[in-house]
Amino acid sequence: MTLKRKLEYGNTTINYSIIKTRRRKTSEIIVNKDVVEIRAPFDKPEREIRNLIQDKANWILKKQKEYSEMNPEIVKPIFGENSTLPYLGKNYPLKIFRTETRDTINFTDGQFIVYIQPSKSVTTEHVEELYEHWLMKAARRIFVNKVKSYSEKLGIEKPERVSIKKLKNRWGSLGKKGDVVNLNVNLMKASENIIDYVVLHELCHLKVKEHSHHYWGLLHKFIPDYQERIQWLITNGTNLL
Repeated sequence: MTLKRKLEYGNTTINYSIIKTRRRKTSEIIVNKDVVEIRAPFDKPEREIRNLIQDKANWILKKQKEYSEMNPEIVKPIFGENSTLPYLGKNYPLKIFRTETRDTINFTDGQFIVYIQPSKSVTTEHVEELYEHWLMKAARRIFVNKVKSYSEKLGIEKPERVSIKKLKNRWGSLGKKGDVVNLNVNLMKASENIIDYVVLHELCHLKVKEHSHHYWGLLHKFIPDYQERIQWLITNGTNLL
C-alpha cells in the first residue's frame, strides 16, 4: 500500500510517500534529493507517521539540502515501479511485471525487469531482495577478475579468496593474513573505475601495510586520479549504501 501525503512546515512543503507492508515491524525514513519515503508496518496509524515526519522535519530538510549541494550521480533506489536501480555507475529504469513462473530479476536492454507471481504482493522489500541477490551474483565475476588482474600488475600472489559482503561502513578490507580480500557488494552500483580504485587500494596493502607516502606513491602509479575517485565515493557513498 502506497500513500502520497504532504506536510506544511514553516514556509516549506514536505511531500512524502507512505509505504505500508505487513512484513515490516518498525518505521524507516528514506531521504533523497527529491524523495521522502516512509516505510511503515501495515497497522501503524497514519497520524503517528505524520507525527514522525513532523518530528524529523528539520533533519529531512537538512538531508535534502546536503544532497542538493553534493549533487550525487547515483540515485538511491526506492525499489518501486518506474523508479531506477544503480548498476556500474548508471541509474537504469526499473519495470515490474506479473508472471506465472518464479520471481526473477533480469538486466536487459538497459533496464531492470522484475517478474513477480500473481499470488504474491509487489513489495519494495521483495524487489530489493531480488535486486541484492542479483548484485551478489554479478559481483562475483567482476570482483574476482579485477583482483586477479591487479594482482598480476602489482607482481603479487593474488589472495586465495575474494569475499563479497554487504558492508555498512567500509568498501573493502584485507584478512589478517592477507589471504582474503573483502569487498562491499554495493560497489557494483559504482562505475568500474571506482571498483578498480577500491580493489587496488586493498591489494596495495599487500606491499605496503600503512598509509605512508610509499603506499600512496604505489597507488598513484596505477591510478593517478585516485583522489578524484575518493571524492566520488564521498559524494555518492550514502546512495550506494
